[in-house]
Amino acid sequence: MPLPKRVVEPVHVARGTIPEDFPLLSELEAATNGTLANTVRQLSSLSRHAEDLFGELTREAHGLAARANSLQTRIDRLAVKVTQLDSNVEEGVCKVMKFKTYMSFLAECIIDF
Repeated sequence: MPLPKRVVEPVHVARGTIPEDFPLLSELEAATNGTLANTVRQLSSLSRHAEDLFGELTREAHGLAARANSLQTRIDRLAVKVTQLDSNVEEGVCKVMKFKTYMSFLAECIIDF
């Protein structure tokens, strides 16, 4: 079970809405007003969490855009380097061809009795 990152408060909107020292002229009206006040508090908490969530999304999007721009810069530099290479004669290819002309090592295990 995942750990909750944000908790919307109050969880129970209709519990404890009538204070104990409240004069009971209209208990239904007091319960309704308390429930309405807790609903407004819950909406406020939800709004605060939504603002926090969208703030995190914005920060992540800016970080992703920065990484994409950095990657695009690297790709552009590599494209310039690739176009500057001469496809006919390259140092790396000459070294590889020279390396292939050497005879490969063959290991033998000889056991004397």
